[in-house]
Amino acid sequence: MIKKKVIMVLITAIIMTSSLTACQNTGDVTDNDAKQAERIMEGAADEKETSVTERETPQQQNNASLEALMNSAEYQACEEWWDFCEGYDTDSSILAQAGNEPVEAGYEYEAYNCYSTEMEKKIDEICEKYNLSKLSGFQSADDYSDLCRKAGVGDFCEMSSENVKQTVLSGYLYDGAFLMEGSAILAGSSISEVSYQFVRVVKGYFTSAYLNFGNLTEYNIREYTTKNGEKVFFAGGAGTNTYIIAEREKSFVVINIFGDMSDITDVNDERLELMANAFAFAAIP
Repeated sequence: MIKKKVIMVLITAIIMTSSLTACQNTGDVTDNDAKQAERIMEGAADEKETSVTERETPQQQNNASLEALMNSAEYQACEEWWDFCEGYDTDSSILAQAGNEPVEAGYEYEAYNCYSTEMEKKIDEICEKYNLSKLSGFQSADDYSDLCRKAGVGDFCEMSSENVKQTVLSGYLYDGAFLMEGSAILAGSSISEVSYQFVRVVKGYFTSAYLNFGNLTEYNIREYTTKNGEKVFFAGGAGTNTYIIAEREKSFVVINIFGDMSDITDVNDERLELMANAFAFAAIP
């Protein structure tokens, strides 16, 4: 955003300078013209100097990369839905009135836990605003292989290696988007046992199971390349969750890590690298 603003300011300054030169050549330049051009040029110089300073920080460069994900329609739609739900039916009176009737098979809003017309309308509004499709066709997964088959992805989870042993506990999916829960034992310089949620969000669909990162300035962020040559981001910090994040051609992948890594503040931690290398992200389109 800063870069775009700088370019626009510089373009405006160039146009004004050209106009000033033309006026000087014809003798029509006024003091106001000169002062206006001078102010724009000074503003462009200040803006350029500030942006260069900001771009020098690797942490901020990583933030910029993650902001591309956070600026996606899928992320913003989920964030807006969470904001709506947080302020909706705060005393649960609407939920109590709706009762606990089972959801009918094929219900259009099944993936979003709607229990009122207002919630259904909000889902429609969000999908229209961000040009996203609603999820449909809930499926449970009998096991890991069943989840991969139904989601249309390859074998992305390395169950057992010298450094990692994993167990997939459960999973469900809609239209290729899925949430899988698992646990892993990591054998680095010390043994760690962690639990995690592995979330795949398919681009073009509104998925409310997405994870909200909040303010990126609260995180330590590092870019990492796995043993398979796949780029991911580590994000963690004091008082925050720890994430491994990857963007694929047709989806976003976010791994939310709990257990022995829930308090990581140093994203150079070897356990994050072991965990990232336990997944073949290229198997997920």
